[in-house]
Amino acid sequence: MKNTVILIILSSLFFSCATKHLSSKVSDEKKDTFKEEAFLRFTQGRLESLKSTPFEAQALCHEEKPQEGLKLLQAQTKERKKDPSFYNEIGMCFFLAEDYPKAEYFFNLSLSKAAKSHFAPALNNLGVLKLKRRHYQEALKYFKTALKRRSKMISPLFNMAQVYLEFNLADSALPLLLNLNKQGPQDPDILLSLANTYLLKGKTSQALKTIEEIPSNFSGRDDIGLARAIALYEAKKYPAAKELLENQQFGRYLPIKRSAKRLQKLVDMKIEAIEKEMERKLEQKGRDKVKRNQEKKYRKTAAKKSTTLKNKKAK
Repeated sequence: MKNTVILIILSSLFFSCATKHLSSKVSDEKKDTFKEEAFLRFTQGRLESLKSTPFEAQALCHEEKPQEGLKLLQAQTKERKKDPSFYNEIGMCFFLAEDYPKAEYFFNLSLSKAAKSHFAPALNNLGVLKLKRRHYQEALKYFKTALKRRSKMISPLFNMAQVYLEFNLADSALPLLLNLNKQGPQDPDILLSLANTYLLKGKTSQALKTIEEIPSNFSGRDDIGLARAIALYEAKKYPAAKELLENQQFGRYLPIKRSAKRLQKLVDMKIEAIEKEMERKLEQKGRDKVKRNQEKKYRKTAAKKSTTLKNKKAK
C-alpha cells in the first residue's frame, strides 16, 4: 500500500487523456491506439490531413482556434443536420474551448439524432465530460453504455481504468490496461497508466520497466517525467529522482507542477536523511576507533605494568 503523500502525487496523473492540458500529439500513427476514437489525442499527421476537408473544423479546434472551427461547422448545418457525428464534433470544439455546458448540450443532441440514442462516441465523450467534473459514477455509466453499443471501442476501456485508478482500485484497472497494451504496445498513455497501476500495487520494478518501454520522444512530457520520478523514488534511487526533477521543466499543467515540487521535497528529505545517517555512522566509526585505540593502549599499559610487577617479584 502506497503512503498517502505518494497516492496524492499519483492522483495528478490519472486523467491525462481526460484533460485538455495533457492531451498529446503523437507523431507516429502506429503508436496511437486511439486514432479512430479519442478526440483529445489527434496525431500530428491526422491534424494536417484534416485540413482542406469537411473535417477541417476539428483541426482548428485542436489548434485552439474554436471560433474558426465552429464557424466552419455552422456552414455545414444544412447538409449534416441529421448526422449525429456533426453535433458530436461541435461538442468536441466546445469541450476543447473549456465551455463544458455547451459541450454537454451538443453531445446529448448528438445522441438524440442517433437511432435509439446508440451513438457510442457521444456516450464516451459525455463520460469524459463527467470525468472532467469528477462525477465518477455517471462517467462509468456512460463508458459502460458506450461499450455495450460498440464492444470493440477502445477509449471507454481506457477511461474506465482512469476512474478505477482514481479510487486506488488497481486490481480493477490492471486487466483493462493489459488488454489495451496488447492492442497498442507502444502507446504512451496506455503504458503510463499501466506504470501508475504497478506503482499503486507496489510493483516498483515493473513500473520502471513499463516506463522505459514508453518511446523516448515522449520522455519530455510532464506526466511521464513525474511518473518516472515517482518510480525512482519508490525504488529508493533518490539521486536519480533528484536529477530528473531538477532537469525537467514542469509547468504546462499546474497540478503536476505542484506534485513535482512536493515529490522533490520528499526526495531532498530522503537524501538529507541518508547523508546525516552516513555522517552519524562515520562519527560513530571514528568514536569506535578512538575507543578501540584507548582500549588497546590501556591493555598495553596494563600488560606492561603486569610484566614490571612480575619482574619485581622475581627479583
